[in-house]
Amino acid sequence: MKPVTTRHWSDWVGTAAFTAMALGLWRQSPEFGVLLLPGLIQELLVAASFLIRGRARSVAPSWTARVVAYVNSFMVMVFILVAGEVQPEWLRPTPNGSLRFAGAILWLAAAVLCIWPIWCLRRSFSLEPQARALVTSGPYGLARHPIYTVYLLINAGILLRHLTVPFAVVLAAWVILLVVRVRYEEGVLAAVFPEYTEYRRRVRAFGVIG
Repeated sequence: MKPVTTRHWSDWVGTAAFTAMALGLWRQSPEFGVLLLPGLIQELLVAASFLIRGRARSVAPSWTARVVAYVNSFMVMVFILVAGEVQPEWLRPTPNGSLRFAGAILWLAAAVLCIWPIWCLRRSFSLEPQARALVTSGPYGLARHPIYTVYLLINAGILLRHLTVPFAVVLAAWVILLVVRVRYEEGVLAAVFPEYTEYRRRVRAFGVIG
């Protein structure tokens, strides 16, 4: 495959969006200070991935698949931003200090862990269901979707710190959309890579589950 010499407009949009998310993370969470570094690295690595990835060999079969991917990617962050401005009670801190501490540890550990699968997938990363190259080694030998697995842990950690009914409902909807998103993505990958069927049989979607 020839090296990519021009970038699609969506590559620049993705880079700008995730760079902005990294800066927003720092601005919205001063309480963590230097502990935000793993999350910042994670977001900036995703931003850089849009500029170094190869061209897609296959893309999402429908607009529905694309919409699911984008809504699933940003719905939690949008909820946090909107609730913080108009309905802070939806994100009130959990009264139990032990739960808040456990949530912080889970969030931090998952943010550190997330750097590994993103780095391994950096040249094949996308938000929409697309096929570039099939990565099955490293964390992808432990789970077919290790990035999503870590996001599940990150969101669980945030929920422990802000244990409210509205936030729990949003995360439940996020999990449902994630399952739908995974099905779309795996359909694209299976159509391009014949070996994906065997890989899917051998490796669970989220490691210990799926």
